[in-house]
Amino acid sequence: MRVFVDASAWVPMEIASDQWRPAITRVMDGLKRERGLHLVTTNWTLYEALSIVQRRGPAFARMLHRRVKASAAIVTVDEVTERRAVANFLRWADKTASVVDHANTLAAVRYRCDAILSFDADFIPLAAAAGLRVLR
Repeated sequence: MRVFVDASAWVPMEIASDQWRPAITRVMDGLKRERGLHLVTTNWTLYEALSIVQRRGPAFARMLHRRVKASAAIVTVDEVTERRAVANFLRWADKTASVVDHANTLAAVRYRCDAILSFDADFIPLAAAAGLRVLR
């Protein structure tokens, strides 16, 4: 099983007081039982998560960086994906998903992910449109 991990899921893995910590613990405990589990994230997502946890201190950012590098394939958002994400974002004007959310959804499809692990409600319509489940 391949699961794309969003910044909203990486952050509570490192910050124990995050509101989503109990949920990420539950979801990850369930995923650990999956055979052939592969986590995928983008470089943009990693940068976003690092920026968020850095607010708690540089040690948190260093720990998260090590965690992501050790547990996930970090894929680069290339120029083609970036252009498509911006175009999708501009067409998606009545909803709140960011350009990064669109790029992540495209990456999840490109890398044949089965689901997106995110606590960002903006992923629900994006994932549905791409035929992906949202784990939360």
